[in-house]
Amino acid sequence: MSELELKIDEAESCAELHALKCSEILEADGLPEALEYCREQGIEPPQCSLTAQSMNADNLRVKAARMLSEEKWWKRRLGNQAGRKFEHEKILAGEVTSFISEESLEFHNRKRRKCR
Repeated sequence: MSELELKIDEAESCAELHALKCSEILEADGLPEALEYCREQGIEPPQCSLTAQSMNADNLRVKAARMLSEEKWWKRRLGNQAGRKFEHEKILAGEVTSFISEESLEFHNRKRRKCR
């Protein structure tokens, strides 16, 4: 397993913890606090208005709360964050001579083959 895969797996292993934490925050303090928790983790929260009064705004708030409580949503975002951090570290270390590091390219190629 490559260094990148290890970092992604490590980050994704926290998904259940964050989903449970958000569920607790939603129940105790509401959506604004759960969105803030998400931001504190360095993850862009689901987009919704906390003040708009319409059926669509209500639906988006419900959807955002559901997403924040889902392990799958957190896993995807934590994995992406870990991949970006890894690539940034490689760039700072001067190990990227093209647009993407060799390890990231190999990882994405393997991932693409699995999906087909």
